[in-house]
Amino acid sequence: MREPHRATNTAWWDNYLVALVGLLLAGGLAFAAVTAAQAGAYPLAIALGALAVPFALPTVVQIVGEIVVYLTLIGLVLLLPVLIVSPRLRRWGNKRWRSLRLVA
Repeated sequence: MREPHRATNTAWWDNYLVALVGLLLAGGLAFAAVTAAQAGAYPLAIALGALAVPFALPTVVQIVGEIVVYLTLIGLVLLLPVLIVSPRLRRWGNKRWRSLRLVA
């Protein structure tokens, strides 16, 4: 008997959930590291701080990715009136767009 088809792609909220859980775990480990450092257990504090870094990385990647998208949209909105007026800039933008499409 065949298995039912399962979707292989993730939902849009899945990335946010991974980032949120990672941020919560990193925050908890960082809080434990600060508490251990205040108690004088410096090697434990360093180990907990180093352990917190990989949990925070998905959040950092998510934030940087969204900032790049928003800055690109802002740049497009600011450049759009100039593209309408200037034929030279339109040629530059067209050439740049074609070079970007060939790479991807």
